[in-house]
Amino acid sequence: MKNSATGLSRAFISALFLVTGLAFVACGSSGSAADAGLDRDCEIDGTDCTTGAGCCSENCDPVLNVCSAIPGSCVTSGSACTVGPDCCSFSCVDGTCSDAQCISDGETCSDGAECCGGTCEGDVCVPLNADCKTSGNVCAAGDDCCSSFCNDGLCDASPSFCTQTGDTCSNDFDCCAGLCENGGEGLGTCALVPGPGAGGCVSAGQVCGADVVDGEAPLCGGECCSRACFPYGATGIFVCQPPSGCHPTGELCREDNDCCGSATQPDGETANVTCSKVDGNPIGRCDAGNSCTPAGGICRLQSQSCNENANCCSGNVLQNDTCRQDNLAIPRCVIAEIDCTDPSVFLGEDCATSADCCGLPCTPSGTGEFPPLVCGGSCVAEEGVCTTTADCCTGTCDLEPGATSGTCGAPNDCAEIGQACVDAADCCSEVECSDGICGVIIIE
Repeated sequence: MKNSATGLSRAFISALFLVTGLAFVACGSSGSAADAGLDRDCEIDGTDCTTGAGCCSENCDPVLNVCSAIPGSCVTSGSACTVGPDCCSFSCVDGTCSDAQCISDGETCSDGAECCGGTCEGDVCVPLNADCKTSGNVCAAGDDCCSSFCNDGLCDASPSFCTQTGDTCSNDFDCCAGLCENGGEGLGTCALVPGPGAGGCVSAGQVCGADVVDGEAPLCGGECCSRACFPYGATGIFVCQPPSGCHPTGELCREDNDCCGSATQPDGETANVTCSKVDGNPIGRCDAGNSCTPAGGICRLQSQSCNENANCCSGNVLQNDTCRQDNLAIPRCVIAEIDCTDPSVFLGEDCATSADCCGLPCTPSGTGEFPPLVCGGSCVAEEGVCTTTADCCTGTCDLEPGATSGTCGAPNDCAEIGQACVDAADCCSEVECSDGICGVIIIE
């Protein structure tokens, strides 16, 4: 089950984006909680802010300047709440978190607030999802749970930094796949946000690697849009990793600027990539554009192939060295052929991903103008701006679904994928330490 907001273990510090004991509005909506008829006059997740004072979550993302839930937090019994997922027990009764665990699907109930799915009909708790058990329900194995994570006999919402498809949500910004579909009693379930032209790959944060054998990462990233399916922190559960820099085809986005090959990104005039959205959804998915693959797009290396795409805008990879691995070892098209003898010469240079920086972080320039991303000189310190956890010296990069940038969190007691190590004992999830970096093999 979830831990309280105080004394969280490292595994849960950068986990699920749950609404923390605060006001809820219907999935897919925006505006204040008061607009939705709730008692609190505050702004929901995704609303513009300058401080956390006006946010229902009491937290304003320092990079995006929008109200956002606090990663990995939940509130303990006796604390104020609006819906079950606010609480560590997944039970919010009369506006207060219950000290009793929510009642599992099919069990006897007297009030929907007691139920993990939020609905009690005929004195029985009704499942929020008929295909899998949502978080808070009793489970025997991960396969029982929508989150794929059965922890101490309960479906746990925290295998990753966002909510899994099919699991309980209260707004779009909870969900790894970008959409919270309306359910009953103020709860919904996460689903893949529509994005014409984006394909059917799995977005960052989603559990992946159904075919993982003996703890080995699937070659070529399995089903992930980022082509990086790695174990997540101390949970050891394989999830699609947020890629370095701009987002390739299929990944979530909030605006065109998040996508590789969009108008403000390198190769934008040629690739014409957009953040594909429908029905007014605040989150969309990066489409494939209508030309060559721009800097930051997934490609094949000259000598090794996971992806058949050899058509980088900077040159065909079979004739030019225009596909390089970023700091997560993902093959990405680069802006131009580069010499990585001395990576320090790229400090301050334009980039689409860390592949353009010879493995150094590629992070927002902070100017608000083109170029949106530039190469940094070293790893990013705590509270610094990052695009992926590999950018951070330690800790995870706290990213909201669809966002290109976040902030490096508090130091962890082990090194994540792409971070520095001395030996394998330094690395989370028992991954290898190779050439001073924790990592796994994507291609052979």
